[in-house]
Order: sequence, then C-alpha cells, then structure tokens
Amino acid sequence: MAAALLSLTASLVMSPMASAQPSLRPVPGQPAQGYTLLPSSPAELVRSQRPEPALPPLSAQRLRRAVDLRLAGLPERSRDSLLALHKAHPGHPRITTELVRAHIARNDWLSAERLARAERLAQRDSLLASREMALALERLNRPREAMNVAFESWVASATEGPWAAQLIFGFAEREPRAARDGFTRAVSASGSRGDVITGQAILLSRAGLVAEAVKVLKEADRGPTRVPFRLRFAEEALQSNLRADSISAREVLHSVAADQALDAGIRTGAARRLWIVDEASEDRGRTALRIRNALSDLPGARWDSALLLPIVRALRESGRAADVRALIEGAPEMASQVPELALERAYADLREGPASKALPALESLAASWPEARHALAEARFFAGQMDSAAALYRILAQDEAHPEVGAAQERLFLIEERPGESALLGLARIAYARWRGESVRAMAIADSLVSATPMSSPYFAPAALELGEMRLEAREPRAALVPLLAVSDSLPDSRLAPRARQRAGDAYLALGDRVRALLQYEECLVRYPRAWNAAEVRRVVDQMRKERRS
Repeated sequence: MAAALLSLTASLVMSPMASAQPSLRPVPGQPAQGYTLLPSSPAELVRSQRPEPALPPLSAQRLRRAVDLRLAGLPERSRDSLLALHKAHPGHPRITTELVRAHIARNDWLSAERLARAERLAQRDSLLASREMALALERLNRPREAMNVAFESWVASATEGPWAAQLIFGFAEREPRAARDGFTRAVSASGSRGDVITGQAILLSRAGLVAEAVKVLKEADRGPTRVPFRLRFAEEALQSNLRADSISAREVLHSVAADQALDAGIRTGAARRLWIVDEASEDRGRTALRIRNALSDLPGARWDSALLLPIVRALRESGRAADVRALIEGAPEMASQVPELALERAYADLREGPASKALPALESLAASWPEARHALAEARFFAGQMDSAAALYRILAQDEAHPEVGAAQERLFLIEERPGESALLGLARIAYARWRGESVRAMAIADSLVSATPMSSPYFAPAALELGEMRLEAREPRAALVPLLAVSDSLPDSRLAPRARQRAGDAYLALGDRVRALLQYEECLVRYPRAWNAAEVRRVVDQMRKERRS
C-alpha cells in the first residue's frame, strides 16, 4: 500500500514544466528513508538556486579526487581534502554539497546537518544540500525538521517534488499534523502552485479528509475550459488500486461534474468517467442519481448519448420514472435518433404503470425497430393481452440468436397451456410486480395464487416455484421449502420439478443442512439426468463431495 501511494504521489507532483523525474532508488524495509542521496558517480547533479562558479583547474581536479575517494570507501581522506577546498572557496555549492556527503559517508549525521543548515542560511539557498540535510535529520530522528527541508526544496523547484513528497508521505502517518501544516505553508509560499496543491490533496485524501482534498483541488483549477487538476488527480488515484484513493477519485469526479464554472464538455466527460468507475457497483441507481443531480442545470440535449442512455436506464431500474422522463424530454432530437432512448421512455411509462400506458409508444417503436419487440410482448403480457403477446413471443421464440429467446419460449409455453385460465393472469401480475421491483407485492400475489390454485392446474407449479424463489431471495429458506417441495415431491412429472428440486437443495444449504441439500441435488440428477439444469447441479454435487472428502 505504501509503495502504491508513493508511486501515485511521484506521478502527480511533477509539474507540467518539469523535465525528467529525478532518479529515486528505493531502500527496502525503510518506508521513511525510501531514497538514496549519496551519488553513484562524480557527475551527479548538485542542486542550488544560484549559478555554480567555475573553479580553478587545480581546485576542480582536487574536487574530483575527493569525490573519487568517497566513492572508493575512503570518506576520511575525502573529508580532509574537501575541508581545505571549502576554506579556499567558501559558499561554493558543489564543494559544500560534497563535504556534506562526505560527513554522511562517515555516518557523522550531526556534522552533515550543521554544515548544510549553516550554508543554506548563509546562501539563502533552499535547494543547497536539501536531500542530504533531510537524510541527516531523518537519521537524527528529527522528522518534522526533515519534512520542513523537503517542503522548502519543493517550493523552490517543482523538479524536487517526487523525492520531497516521498519523504513527506513517509513521515505523514507518524506526524500527520506537521505534514498538513507543512503543506499549508508550502501552498502559500509557492503561490498556490498546482503540483504542491495536488500533493496536499493526496495527503488529505489519504487521511480521510476527502471534502478538504476536493476543495484544495478545486481552488487550483482556473478558467472554464482548462482541464482541471481534479481530473488528473482522479485518474492517477484510480490507478493506485487503493480503496481510499478510489473513494477520493469518485468524489473529485463528482465535483468536476457539478462545477457549473467549467465547460459542459469537461463536466459530462467527468460524469461519464464516474459512471464507468461505478457501473459495476451494487448501487448503480445511487450513482446515476448523483450524476443526474450534478448535471441538473444541463438539459439532456447537452449530454451525449453514451452518458445519457446508461443513466436513464439506471434511473428507470431504480424506480425514478419522473427523472427519466425529464431527461429524455430535454433531448427530443436525440430520443428520435437513438431508439434505445425511446425504449427507455416507454419502459419508464411501463414501470410507472399501468402496463397499458406504455403500449402505444412500444407498438410505434417496434414497428420500425425490431429490438423493441420483446419489450412490447412483455408489456402486452403484463397488461393481460395474452393473444397479442403470444403472437410476438412466437416470432421471438423462432429466432435462436435473439438474447431473449429462452424467456420468450417460457412465456409462450405458459400462455398456450390454458390461455383463458384466471391463474395465468395471476402469473402475469406476479411477473409485472417483480419487473417493477415490488418484491413484497409480488410475493403476496404468489402466496395467494398458490393457495387458490389446485395442484391439478398447470399453473400451480409455476406459481409455487415463483413463490419459493422469491422467499429464497428474501432470505426465508425455511418458508421457501414449502412450495418448492410441493412441486418436487407432489408433481415429479412437471417440467419445473428439476428446478424445484434444485432450489429445495439451495434452501437446505441456506439453512446449513448440507446432508439434506446433497440428497436433493442427487435426487435431481437421478430423476432428471437430462434436465436443462443437470450440468449445474452436477457441478454443485461434485464440489460438495470433494469438500466432504477433504
């Protein structure tokens, strides 16, 4: 987790004007000391806020020799030579930095810190030996002072951001208040520079202060058409694969979508990204409503269909027919060009009810767009128009490539069993209530229908199976066993008996009775070896037997 956070930080704090990211060599097992300061070659960069004066040839040669001695493991001799050079060329940034490094090579952390501090103050140079001083302070167990050096260096140059952020975040959990206060000062000192603000937002986000993180990022955004810092932050946060960062990314994307000062294209783009991130979540309806509210000042015509369609679909599925209607009515031209939107409008009418209300629009749509035929057939079934529904189901049942061919065949079988029987209308009412998400009402209708329908009726088994499955969904496995066993035990020749037997096994499994569950599954395979659900049941039996042996 720490590694992912540091990677996120390093990628975000780089200023657009910065060149290459400085080389950071991680030290395993040392999260706060996750960088190496001692150079691997004499030519490694020496940082300073002022130009480096040219040295006389002899002094330059002595400096190179001193560096070679340190790299060769002779820090004492290197220090002695550098002390003489430092006296001859006081304040020279390369000599000063190399002398600090010589002290570090000797593990003389106090001398390194004192020299670096004195020279930085004397030269008023926040970059001079900054990494070296931070390392010395870290080894001296003075984390707050180390963070202050890192902040000063970062403010002085955006290219210092990656290593500075790495050190700051390494200590942030240990010194949270110092880290937050340091960022506040750094943002002010840098003139609210974007890379520093982004680092501050990361810190706040990881501390759970998401609203504050969004606020500081929003303050960094300027102009109605500029791509916001928030979008860059959100994308990088999503790539870190950390839950806290993912939560922050969602809030940041929502803030961009709701920001009326931004261009509509940027806002809808952020909303689309938010939808993609949350599309697989269990509460898609909540995300759709948040996006709807964030873009409430934009009519549907200013959305693009790639966003509008999934949002209206999720709103309709969550029972918000009025919101669906408002969005689609705000985009009349798009609705006329995109039949899926017209279908969603009809679905909204169907969900709002009664079912007959949606029939005219669905009939008109199905006449020019065959994909709407199944919706029209369902609406006619829900409305009790069995003959016209059967005519459409018959067409769909003959198309083996149609995604709803199985459902169409099942409906057609029910209708053609006994078209005039009142129990069929009861099954249609159950199906309509379930489609509308009215599970309690659907269960009540099914319970009443099972009680009123004799076992001799071909509609008893479908009603009992519906009731049993709804009780399982409601986590009432014991109550579910009553209708399920009635079908599997009393109507063994019914076409639904294999399914009822399987679901009875599921009910016993939910009750924790694995012995009886296995008996039901095995009985299903013995009685109906070629049933459509036999392969699924066989997999469950094999798994249970394997677990029992182990």
